[in-house]
Amino acid sequence: MATLFRPVCGSVVALLALLSTPLAHATGSASASISNVQLGALDLTPADGAAPGFDLLAVAPSMYAGVYGGTADYYLAGYPAPGVPASLALTHGSAGASAYTEGLPGDVMAQALGTASLGEFGYLSASSNQALHLMLRPHTVLTIAGHLTTLATRSNGSDESYDVGGMAYVGIVDENGYTMTSFARQSYSYADLPDYLALDEDFTLAFANGSAADAPVTVYFQALANASRFAMPVPEPARPVMLTAGLLAMGMWARRGHWQRRATRPFR
Repeated sequence: MATLFRPVCGSVVALLALLSTPLAHATGSASASISNVQLGALDLTPADGAAPGFDLLAVAPSMYAGVYGGTADYYLAGYPAPGVPASLALTHGSAGASAYTEGLPGDVMAQALGTASLGEFGYLSASSNQALHLMLRPHTVLTIAGHLTTLATRSNGSDESYDVGGMAYVGIVDENGYTMTSFARQSYSYADLPDYLALDEDFTLAFANGSAADAPVTVYFQALANASRFAMPVPEPARPVMLTAGLLAMGMWARRGHWQRRATRPFR
């Protein structure tokens, strides 16, 4: 019995060690940013002698971060003063999301990192936003130029996966709330898409006030990042299957031990 127990015990210990070995560290992260924004004005009617231009009436920054994972469900919102650097961050275990601004016109950044701390299903997101309220003079073309980045990267494990996305958005809205022109750049990684997607480019956007009157407009900047985690539980075999497998293993070890004892018995 002792001879039989030792090999079986060793196999069980090896199996338990294998099952308890941590999986490769899987994460999903995303980020987005808009920076180096420059506002300009072009003249639609240079012959009339009226100078084009605009007045900056107000700057309204805002930030948001939220997380949902297991028993956690909370968010933070902030409204920093314009013209100064500000940040907002929210963590949940090793996962977290943050938003940031340098305080400059159109400067926004957000990032999110998803880890196992989000549980079987969880997600987090962050956004940094800024609204520039402008008054365009007659026959003025407003130009907006800047630089943007978006990033989505993930490393899935054998029993977990991540969906991640980063988006940079710029839109111009008129006084009636209609979006006159806008664009978005985004990097998303999920399902069968590549595990790494990134953009790093300059952009230009324009809007024309073709009327002979001043026109109020609002330019919106947003950097958004989010990460979601999905765990896929490994199904446990049914108890009869496990019992049968155990009995078969013990029988094989017993037969092997008996055969070894017979084979090594000295001849008489």
